[in-house]
Amino acid sequence: MREQPPEVTAWLDDLGPDQREQAESLVRLVHDVGTPLSEAIKWRRLTFTVDDDWHHWLCQIAVTKKGTSLVFHKGVLLDDPANLLEGQGRYLRQVPYQRAVDGREGVTGLVMEALEHRQDKLGD
Repeated sequence: MREQPPEVTAWLDDLGPDQREQAESLVRLVHDVGTPLSEAIKWRRLTFTVDDDWHHWLCQIAVTKKGTSLVFHKGVLLDDPANLLEGQGRYLRQVPYQRAVDGREGVTGLVMEALEHRQDKLGD
């Protein structure tokens, strides 16, 4: 069983019951890839990376008034055959909570691909 950093526990404790349940469900989805990931609160969100390389973070859980979602740092670079990703930004793409839960295998694929592309950049 992985040990959760105290700051992550405190962040989760600050959420309402429904938000916390959704966030914890997304945490499990991210960790389902089997690769040891670091997690911390960065930019007021629960953020995941490899080997504490926060410059090249993989994804994060965003909890807002509009809902909970899984945000991918380099989402625009990811192949998304399940059509889960949403967004228009230069890099970021997100998967809303219900879409992530319904498309578990697709989310696992996105996290694994994010691992491969974490240091990639967009071509100019």
